[in-house]
Amino acid sequence: MHKITRHRCLSLFFSLCVLTSLVLGTSRAETPKSPLHLSLTEAIYDQGRGRLTLNIRVQAADLEAALSARANRKISATDPSELAPLALDYVRETLHLRNSHGEPLRLEWAGLDVTNTQIFLFFETSLTGGTQGLRISNTLLNEHFADQINSIELHDGVLKQTLVFAHDTGEVTVNAKL
Repeated sequence: MHKITRHRCLSLFFSLCVLTSLVLGTSRAETPKSPLHLSLTEAIYDQGRGRLTLNIRVQAADLEAALSARANRKISATDPSELAPLALDYVRETLHLRNSHGEPLRLEWAGLDVTNTQIFLFFETSLTGGTQGLRISNTLLNEHFADQINSIELHDGVLKQTLVFAHDTGEVTVNAKL
Protein backbone atom coordinates (compact mmCIF):
# COMPACT_ATOMS: atom_id res chain seq x y z
CA MET A 1 0.00 0.00 0.00
CA HIS A 2 1.37 3.43 -0.92
CA LYS A 3 1.67 6.13 1.72
CA ILE A 4 -0.29 9.21 0.64
CA THR A 5 1.37 12.43 1.76
CA ARG A 6 -0.49 15.71 2.33
CA HIS A 7 1.15 17.13 -0.80
CA ARG A 8 0.09 14.13 -2.88
CA CYS A 9 -3.44 14.33 -1.48
CA LEU A 10 -3.67 18.05 -2.36
CA SER A 11 -2.22 17.39 -5.78
CA LEU A 12 -4.81 14.68 -6.42
CA PHE A 13 -7.57 16.99 -5.13
CA PHE A 14 -6.62 19.79 -7.52
CA SER A 15 -6.29 17.38 -10.43
CA LEU A 16 -9.77 16.09 -9.64
CA CYS A 17 -11.10 19.66 -9.46
CA VAL A 18 -9.64 20.55 -12.85
CA LEU A 19 -10.90 17.31 -14.40
CA THR A 20 -14.39 17.85 -12.95
CA SER A 21 -14.38 21.40 -14.25
CA LEU A 22 -13.44 20.20 -17.73
CA VAL A 23 -16.00 17.37 -17.74
CA LEU A 24 -18.86 19.45 -16.35
CA GLY A 25 -17.93 22.66 -18.11
CA THR A 26 -19.67 23.82 -21.24
CA SER A 27 -19.24 27.05 -23.15
CA ARG A 28 -19.29 30.29 -21.16
CA ALA A 29 -22.47 31.30 -22.94
CA GLU A 30 -24.27 28.30 -21.45
CA THR A 31 -22.65 28.35 -18.00
CA PRO A 32 -22.24 31.84 -16.49
CA LYS A 33 -20.36 30.52 -13.43
CA SER A 34 -17.98 27.62 -13.03
CA PRO A 35 -18.99 24.77 -10.69
CA LEU A 36 -15.68 25.11 -8.85
CA HIS A 37 -13.99 28.30 -7.75
CA LEU A 38 -10.31 27.57 -8.00
CA SER A 39 -7.22 29.42 -9.14
CA LEU A 40 -4.05 27.53 -9.92
CA THR A 41 -0.74 29.40 -9.96
CA GLU A 42 2.63 28.06 -11.00
CA ALA A 43 5.48 30.17 -9.61
CA ILE A 44 8.92 29.42 -11.03
CA TYR A 45 12.09 30.99 -9.66
CA ASP A 46 14.97 31.57 -12.10
CA GLN A 47 18.07 32.13 -9.99
CA GLY A 48 20.20 33.16 -13.00
CA ARG A 49 17.82 35.98 -13.88
CA GLY A 50 16.80 36.75 -10.30
CA ARG A 51 13.16 36.56 -11.41
CA LEU A 52 10.04 34.82 -10.17
CA THR A 53 7.45 34.16 -12.87
CA LEU A 54 3.83 33.52 -11.97
CA ASN A 55 1.36 31.84 -14.30
CA ILE A 56 -2.16 32.14 -12.90
CA ARG A 57 -5.04 30.08 -14.30
CA VAL A 58 -8.64 31.01 -13.43
CA GLN A 59 -12.04 30.20 -14.83
CA ALA A 60 -12.95 32.95 -17.31
CA ALA A 61 -16.48 33.30 -15.94
CA ASP A 62 -15.16 33.75 -12.40
CA LEU A 63 -12.65 36.46 -13.30
CA GLU A 64 -15.17 38.21 -15.56
CA ALA A 65 -17.70 38.24 -12.69
CA ALA A 66 -15.19 39.64 -10.19
CA LEU A 67 -13.85 42.31 -12.54
CA SER A 68 -17.37 43.27 -13.65
CA ALA A 69 -18.44 43.73 -10.01
CA ARG A 70 -15.38 45.92 -9.34
CA ALA A 71 -15.91 48.01 -12.49
CA ASN A 72 -19.71 48.26 -12.10
CA ARG A 73 -20.08 47.20 -15.74
CA LYS A 74 -19.77 44.05 -17.83
CA ILE A 75 -16.16 43.00 -18.42
CA SER A 76 -15.59 40.32 -21.02
CA ALA A 77 -12.58 38.13 -21.70
CA THR A 78 -13.29 38.61 -25.41
CA ASP A 79 -11.67 42.05 -25.11
CA PRO A 80 -8.14 41.41 -23.78
CA SER A 81 -7.13 45.07 -24.12
CA GLU A 82 -9.85 45.99 -21.62
CA LEU A 83 -9.28 42.94 -19.44
CA ALA A 84 -5.48 43.30 -19.05
CA PRO A 85 -5.23 46.54 -17.01
CA LEU A 86 -8.17 45.53 -14.80
CA ALA A 87 -6.66 42.09 -14.17
CA LEU A 88 -3.25 43.61 -13.38
CA ASP A 89 -4.73 45.97 -10.77
CA TYR A 90 -6.91 43.22 -9.32
CA VAL A 91 -4.10 40.67 -8.98
CA ARG A 92 -1.80 43.31 -7.44
CA GLU A 93 -4.50 43.95 -4.82
CA THR A 94 -5.18 40.29 -4.02
CA LEU A 95 -1.84 38.48 -4.45
CA HIS A 96 0.91 39.85 -2.23
CA LEU A 97 4.53 38.74 -2.16
CA ARG A 98 7.20 39.86 0.27
CA ASN A 99 10.82 38.74 0.26
CA SER A 100 12.44 37.09 3.28
CA HIS A 101 13.23 40.56 4.68
CA GLY A 102 9.54 41.54 4.53
CA GLU A 103 9.95 43.93 1.59
CA PRO A 104 7.02 43.90 -0.87
CA LEU A 105 7.64 42.57 -4.37
CA ARG A 106 5.87 44.38 -7.21
CA LEU A 107 4.21 42.18 -9.82
CA GLU A 108 4.95 43.19 -13.41
CA TRP A 109 2.54 42.35 -16.22
CA ALA A 110 3.85 39.74 -18.67
CA GLY A 111 0.67 39.01 -20.65
CA LEU A 112 -2.44 36.87 -20.81
CA ASP A 113 -4.00 34.09 -22.80
CA VAL A 114 -7.75 33.51 -23.07
CA THR A 115 -9.50 30.26 -23.99
CA ASN A 116 -13.24 29.54 -24.08
CA THR A 117 -13.32 28.68 -20.39
CA GLN A 118 -10.06 29.83 -18.82
CA ILE A 119 -7.84 32.86 -18.51
CA PHE A 120 -4.10 32.58 -18.01
CA LEU A 121 -2.44 35.64 -16.46
CA PHE A 122 1.35 35.99 -16.55
CA PHE A 123 3.43 38.08 -14.14
CA GLU A 124 7.07 38.48 -13.15
CA THR A 125 8.88 40.08 -10.25
CA SER A 126 12.48 40.52 -9.18
CA LEU A 127 13.61 38.20 -6.42
CA THR A 128 17.14 37.62 -5.22
CA GLY A 129 18.27 34.87 -2.90
CA GLY A 130 15.62 32.27 -3.74
CA THR A 131 12.15 31.53 -2.49
CA GLN A 132 13.05 30.32 1.00
CA GLY A 133 11.38 32.73 3.43
CA LEU A 134 9.19 34.28 0.71
CA ARG A 135 5.90 35.47 2.23
CA ILE A 136 2.73 35.08 0.19
CA SER A 137 -0.93 35.91 0.67
CA ASN A 138 -3.50 35.12 -1.99
CA THR A 139 -7.12 36.30 -1.70
CA LEU A 140 -7.85 36.19 -5.44
CA LEU A 141 -11.64 35.99 -5.98
CA ASN A 142 -12.30 35.47 -2.23
CA GLU A 143 -14.58 38.49 -2.04
CA HIS A 144 -16.72 37.08 -4.82
CA PHE A 145 -16.89 33.35 -4.02
CA ALA A 146 -17.25 31.91 -0.51
CA ASP A 147 -15.80 28.56 -1.64
CA GLN A 148 -12.79 30.02 -3.49
CA ILE A 149 -9.53 28.07 -3.18
CA ASN A 150 -6.23 29.42 -4.49
CA SER A 151 -3.27 27.11 -4.99
CA ILE A 152 0.32 28.10 -5.71
CA GLU A 153 2.84 25.50 -6.84
CA LEU A 154 6.27 26.98 -6.21
CA HIS A 155 9.40 25.73 -8.01
CA ASP A 156 12.92 26.78 -7.00
CA GLY A 157 15.41 24.44 -8.65
CA VAL A 158 14.87 21.04 -7.06
CA LEU A 159 12.74 22.55 -4.30
CA LYS A 160 8.99 22.35 -4.79
CA GLN A 161 6.16 23.37 -2.49
CA THR A 162 2.40 23.66 -2.92
CA LEU A 163 0.62 26.37 -0.95
CA VAL A 164 -3.15 26.36 -0.56
CA PHE A 165 -5.13 29.47 0.35
CA ALA A 166 -8.75 29.35 1.51
CA HIS A 167 -10.80 32.21 2.98
CA ASP A 168 -9.23 31.90 6.42
CA THR A 169 -5.64 31.51 5.20
CA GLY A 170 -3.45 34.49 5.96
CA GLU A 171 0.12 35.06 4.88
CA VAL A 172 2.18 31.91 4.35
CA THR A 173 5.97 31.77 4.58
CA VAL A 174 7.73 29.46 2.15
CA ASN A 175 9.74 26.78 3.87
CA ALA A 176 10.45 24.40 1.02
CA LYS A 177 12.29 21.16 1.67
CA LEU A 178 14.03 18.70 -0.62
